[in-house]
Amino acid sequence: MALSQRELLRRIKQKESSKVGATSRTKDSSSKAIVLESEQETTQSDPKLKRKRVEPLISEASDSTDNIPLSALGFNRSFWDDKFAHLTHGRANNYFSIDDKLLSSRQLSSVQEGLLRNIHQVEASSLFLMDRLEASERKELKATSDLAAANKEIEQLRLGMEDFARTKKALEDKETELSILRAEMDELKPKAEGLSARCQELEGEKEELTDQLCSTLKEGFQLALDQVKILHPDVDIFVADITKEIVDGQLVELT
Repeated sequence: MALSQRELLRRIKQKESSKVGATSRTKDSSSKAIVLESEQETTQSDPKLKRKRVEPLISEASDSTDNIPLSALGFNRSFWDDKFAHLTHGRANNYFSIDDKLLSSRQLSSVQEGLLRNIHQVEASSLFLMDRLEASERKELKATSDLAAANKEIEQLRLGMEDFARTKKALEDKETELSILRAEMDELKPKAEGLSARCQELEGEKEELTDQLCSTLKEGFQLALDQVKILHPDVDIFVADITKEIVDGQLVELT
């Protein structure tokens, strides 16, 4: 029976770490390998019993492929390496004499059906995993795109916050200036009220002086008319009036 992937990798690691002195350890375990194989064959005589796992131990009594050097088996290469000896590796690690005996006892059609079943299962599993991988890649691309958009939005928000902070600072400065102006206005308001009262007083005095001036003019005009009447009694002075003016030698009303 073929070893599982984990067991195979573990065995490869053990063989790589034990290249020095591998021959002596192999000779010590040769007799044990022969006993295990004979026990396995005895157990498999009953088809109802579960087959025991055969450990692929390198010994002098094993098949000819067991004597191939580790370097020739490709243990220092990757499974993806074009030069990896897959057939040699499979014969050394995944195919033993007990496998040959068990498969020989089965119908060829049964072996073919099993092979095709395994191939189809591997193909279906591969397609399933590929679909899952593609879905994961799409999710990752979408997450990357969403992250980029989120980072862009965060950058825009950061710039917006900076503009908001500058605007807020300018408003605070204007508010401070406005508070200063309000304080100055409060200080100037009593002075303005005093000046307004003084202006009203001056307006009153102006009106009073204007009235006095008008009265004085009227009195002076009347005195002048009286003197003209005495000096020129034959002159008609009744048409004379302080509210008239001389235009082209004629007395006309002020406009």
